Amino acid sequence: MTDGNEIIMKGRDLESLVFMGRLKSVNVEFCDDEKKLARVVGITDTNEKVSTECVPIRAAGKISTVIKHYLRLGVGNYIISNEKVSSSNVDTEEDENGSENS
Repeated sequence: MTDGNEIIMKGRDLESLVFMGRLKSVNVEFCDDEKKLARVVGITDTNEKVSTECVPIRAAGKISTVIKHYLRLGVGNYIISNEKVSSSNVDTEEDENGSENS
């Protein structure tokens, strides 16, 4: 089912990758012929393949749906990193003394 280069993690860990801006796409793959078990497979920004273990199809669908909503909302774009600071997270209005609040 999985290849040797794939990283197996929990669904909540895949969601964490979205919040860190590392997960770029997600898909659901069936694990058995009866289509009762599935796993959520994601691709990171470094083209690494990550996935969950095989879980009931309903759980995999919920995980996938939540992650897809997060990706569509762009939640990974609002993180603070060393290279840039999102302007929506920083207060740049001047106070009475003329200095900026941060």
